[in-house]
Amino acid sequence: MKENESRPWTLAGGEFRKDGPFFSAVGLLFGVLQYVGYTYFDKENWGGNLLLEHIPFYSLFLANLFLWAAKGIWEWQRTKREMRRMEALIARVAFRTVGFASVSASVVFGFAMAPALWGAYWHACMFLFCGIYLLSLAEIAANPLLGKGRSRTCLPAMLVIITIPFTLQLGMG
Repeated sequence: MKENESRPWTLAGGEFRKDGPFFSAVGLLFGVLQYVGYTYFDKENWGGNLLLEHIPFYSLFLANLFLWAAKGIWEWQRTKREMRRMEALIARVAFRTVGFASVSASVVFGFAMAPALWGAYWHACMFLFCGIYLLSLAEIAANPLLGKGRSRTCLPAMLVIITIPFTLQLGMG
């Protein structure tokens, strides 16, 4: 039990705490713009377009795939040779991936507040699922592939990455 006590809950939480207040407010503003554009300006998608500008989904996904591959190579070769450049590359890409995912998740969480304000709770929940997915991408990027140094939320983040696409597909279909 003492091993769990020394592990942090999350490694991406610090970045999210820094980005959350500002970008959640930006997301809420986008949600209000979406409502106003859709309701009063012939179903314009202003807020949705602005929201999509803040979510580099494919970049986040590819960065995580790169990190898994690089971390795997590093784990495999670290006892055989010194790989300082590979370690520096992994640290830099992980830092940037966590930053991008943190901003994206914050904007989506803010955007989810707008439908909740107008009583569209189903839509708010779908946006919350997407925000949790983006936050999970950040947590996976921040954690090492194997061994010590993993956070307590690394495994739940992996489960979220695997299950949310199937859950959303079942909910939509």
